[in-house]
Amino acid sequence: MYKKIYSKLKENKLNPYPIGGHRGECKEDYCVIKEGTQVPTINTNKLGYKRIDIILFIPIGSYIEVEDYAKEIRKAMQELKFLRKTGAETPIVVDDEKKAYTMSIEYQVMKKLEG
Repeated sequence: MYKKIYSKLKENKLNPYPIGGHRGECKEDYCVIKEGTQVPTINTNKLGYKRIDIILFIPIGSYIEVEDYAKEIRKAMQELKFLRKTGAETPIVVDDEKKAYTMSIEYQVMKKLEG
């Protein structure tokens, strides 16, 4: 799952990183793929979904580019049919350490639960 998301973002030249993979200040647009909570569906422990957050980082001073980069991410993710956009997106905030604007877009992956 992670590999497919990473490959799709890389294929679209959207500069993906794993959590903790990017070091230093934000000098160019990039995104981080964060796997979130796995949740079972009601009345079963066999089927559920996993949350995936795509966290965007855009250099400070490029505020107007945030929405354009977010649109590119959404478009690439639409091509992955196993993903469902939840509609949850965080507001744009400043990350002082990275010197970047940041926001995230949440997706779900329906899946058979293991174990």
